Amino acid sequence: MPSNSLEMAAEARAEGDFLRARQILLSMLAVTPDDPDLLRRLAMVEAGAGRLDLAMVRIDEAASLAPDDLDVALARGFISYWRGDVAGAERAAAAISARDPNYPELNQLRAALDRKDATENFGIRSLSISSGISEITLVSGINQTWNNQSLDAAFDVSGDDSISVSIMREERSAIDTRIGGRIDYRIVDGFVYLAGASVPAPDFLERWSLGAGGEMRVQEGVAALVDLRVADYNTGTIVAFQPGLRFAVDRDFTITGRAINILGGDEGYRFGGAVRLDYGRERTTSLFLIAASYPDAEADGLRQLRSLAAGAGMPISDTVAMRIAASYEDRQDSYNRYAGTLALTYRFLSK
Repeated sequence: MPSNSLEMAAEARAEGDFLRARQILLSMLAVTPDDPDLLRRLAMVEAGAGRLDLAMVRIDEAASLAPDDLDVALARGFISYWRGDVAGAERAAAAISARDPNYPELNQLRAALDRKDATENFGIRSLSISSGISEITLVSGINQTWNNQSLDAAFDVSGDDSISVSIMREERSAIDTRIGGRIDYRIVDGFVYLAGASVPAPDFLERWSLGAGGEMRVQEGVAALVDLRVADYNTGTIVAFQPGLRFAVDRDFTITGRAINILGGDEGYRFGGAVRLDYGRERTTSLFLIAASYPDAEADGLRQLRSLAAGAGMPISDTVAMRIAASYEDRQDSYNRYAGTLALTYRFLSK
């Protein structure tokens, strides 16, 4: 039975069912708690689940029991790499290579470290263009057609840092153009960002805005989100604070909820929220649905907005992806909007 249990744990891990794999291995460790191979396997399960700090604890336990075990050393190298400890991963790879340069899967760790070195140089990651059209009914009963276009470029600055720049043009009865930038930094189990934007001589958008926030995995299948934004409009300055949680129901389905808190404007404080459902994985066909009700800021002040949006993303090739979306918005005492958007993204392949 032990071999069957190991096969079951390995199969569960390969399928992304880390909870089942963990349960199998923990039940085996309850019988033989000092088995370094079981601890190594459990460490790799924890790493796959995104619990990298716990994975390092488990692999350190295995290494203390079997300091000369190359399987344990290799697993420690991979976990160090995933945690961003490149120096630790390099040391593990060098130690293994000194004893057996052809050790199985050592070449995969070396390849990962080589890719890491390649990404330390500045380079463009992706380029996106989008266009949208909206049919508008103003509160006065007048019908209008609005349109918008945007161009976004993302660049890798180093292995952990990236920047993106964007320009968006929106035409209503007048034309506003927003120019923005964002810096992202990857951390263990998440990322943080800073963002800013400016709209020269705005008619309906903000004059400027500054934002900060991030995302961090707090436990298996759960990530905490936070966004803070300050924006200055012709009618005054507002602050938006949006905490949230994302739940991974399974490998393909996630649910995200956000609270939207607005400070400033005519009424001082207003509250709203949004729920998003996502189905699919990155670089495969995916679907999303968003429902929201929150205070929306434009140059005419804060108005409660209720919206519903749905869309799909799909790869056209290894480097090109397309996204389509449709939405409906009801902005209180302002307008109703039916909108459609088409976006294309080109991802530059790593050299």
